[in-house]
Amino acid sequence: MPLLTALIAAGGFLTLPMAGNGALSAIQVQGPARLQVEYEGTYPFPMVGRMRAAQATLTADLSPKGYSASAYVRAEGVVDWFVDQNYSGAITGALTSLGLQPLRYDSRTRDGKKNRHVLVEFGPDVSGMSGVSVSVSPKFGDWGFPATTKGQMLEAVDPLSAILELTLRADASAQNPCGGPMRIFDGKQRYDLRLKFGKRMQWKSKAYKGPALVCSVEYVEIAGFKNKTAAEKARDKADLVWSNIVLAELNGGAVTPPIKLEARSKSKGKMTVEAIKLSYGPK
Repeated sequence: MPLLTALIAAGGFLTLPMAGNGALSAIQVQGPARLQVEYEGTYPFPMVGRMRAAQATLTADLSPKGYSASAYVRAEGVVDWFVDQNYSGAITGALTSLGLQPLRYDSRTRDGKKNRHVLVEFGPDVSGMSGVSVSVSPKFGDWGFPATTKGQMLEAVDPLSAILELTLRADASAQNPCGGPMRIFDGKQRYDLRLKFGKRMQWKSKAYKGPALVCSVEYVEIAGFKNKTAAEKARDKADLVWSNIVLAELNGGAVTPPIKLEARSKSKGKMTVEAIKLSYGPK
């Protein structure tokens, strides 16, 4: 499910997202900082109940001039009996007065049958114009219907930079503290995660205790996906009943890493990804 993958692992080069001044100022004043989060995914299984289905880690290093992040996701527990799948990704980018500017996104996915390496580089092309180049090995069987255009690539960030957009308060406003929409391109698929503010609350878990934002999430496919009939699209849309994300409010709300995602599917039940460890502070 791309929604879960994007939010574990979740603007562009021409129209960069506007990062909140509070977040960028905090980094400049405090110096380099590191964010580390460990997540656990649970899934309902018939006759068994809820069991651990996946584990993920995210590490991000932030400085006044740039950022880097890496993530690793793997199937675990009962799911790993049937699916040998893992994902690893890394991103480097720049922090500018306009926001996050991804430069190089490198990811590898293994599904038990095929190991695929995807490299996305954001930067000027040979003519000096802003561009995005994609290298894939082994190649995709197709690029989706319709395929993602250059313009759609340019308006987006990679999945890991999208997580940092949330964390650094990019696009947040008084009307929508959750920020967004997150425009994401993973090397093939282009999709939006559209957030809507729900409420503020006091959160308490073994990873974090303190104020938090609860936001609903709408997942919207834009390009690069398999060809679907109108009936298939309607069925997929109807299957997802709701999905929410919880953001911890650190440093007075200037830094808001995601700490929980819940999505309820009519066909699969409630899927949950929650932080079990969280740390943020100077390096």
